[in-house]
Amino acid sequence: MKHILNLVIITITFFSCKAQSPIVAIDASRSATPDGAYYKDLNNEFNKFEGVWKSTDGNSELTIVLQKVEQLQVRNDYRDYLIGEYKYIENEMELINTIPPIQDINTETHNIGGGYIINSNVSIPCDDCTPNERRLDLYISDPERDYLSASIVLRYLEGSNPEQMTATIISDGGGMIPNENSPTELRVPYGEYLMVKQ
Repeated sequence: MKHILNLVIITITFFSCKAQSPIVAIDASRSATPDGAYYKDLNNEFNKFEGVWKSTDGNSELTIVLQKVEQLQVRNDYRDYLIGEYKYIENEMELINTIPPIQDINTETHNIGGGYIINSNVSIPCDDCTPNERRLDLYISDPERDYLSASIVLRYLEGSNPEQMTATIISDGGGMIPNENSPTELRVPYGEYLMVKQ
């Protein structure tokens, strides 16, 4: 009887351990982490990016709204994620506005999203970044030009008052242009924007 009881306890322990997702840092290596892991923003690095950000430069204005979502399932894993939407105005004409509303946390429905931390020498090199400075690499999409592949790299500027970040929008070079007359850029121009938290 004692042997059967020990076997039951071991079996229950095994299955309860298998059911729990290991919690790892958001930037942990995928190759060293089992499927089903939870990539958590342990140091709350995403929190400083949440909110409404605005860049005004001459006749153009870019507004970005970002929200942190915790433990979102992405493929076989779970991860903390930033989702967002944006609006771009040029010469008093609204070229794109995807902002209303941010309620559905499904990443497929948002035009900005991701949660990948990058160092100063990855993606877009950052010559004036400190050695340990970390930036976020997210996707950005244009619903009318969903064949284009683009990224937005966010860099929080520590110590700025009011709070500021840079948002650098770049083409990933991917995507199939439907025909020769199709636009080859998002409606918000590629480049770096200095954003001020509202």
